Amino acid sequence: MRRPVGSLAVLALVAVVGCEVLSSDAENYAREQRAERARRLAGMKAATHEIPRGADAAGDGLARLVSGRTHVFRYGTSPAGRAERYVEWTYFRPDGRFVYRNTLWAVAADGRDGDHWRVDGDRLCVLNQALSSDEHCYRLAVQAEGRVQYYVAAPGDETDGLLTKVTDAVTEGPPNP
Repeated sequence: MRRPVGSLAVLALVAVVGCEVLSSDAENYAREQRAERARRLAGMKAATHEIPRGADAAGDGLARLVSGRTHVFRYGTSPAGRAERYVEWTYFRPDGRFVYRNTLWAVAADGRDGDHWRVDGDRLCVLNQALSSDEHCYRLAVQAEGRVQYYVAAPGDETDGLLTKVTDAVTEGPPNP
């Protein structure tokens, strides 16, 4: 009588390796994306609780805070996690056009056609097609030293009200990388 040694070996391998091997690439990717989103969400929640909120900007004051200005964000790591200088410039042209630039790949001085910004009450809404096909809105607050805090304004989303970034500088006119 033959024993099903091969079948037992396969079952043992699956038990040892886990179901990861049997998952599709799409399932593995989705799982990795959920884990990354959870990690980022935890970081945003921690920053929101640890960093004191500045004075909220709204209406005409919000428009003056952005119109004709460049908000500069400097990081010690790239989006891929490499330890390197990475800078983003977001320029809010007075005509409502939004220009996004960074040190890695978004280098066009005029940004992308169709990108725009607008003030909606106490929210700054931006269409930045370099990062998303959807418009995203933020509530801005200004710290005593002039740094601008961006809080997500997405009612119903788990990120609503969370601090997402803080400027390192605000300059007049277009970016000057």
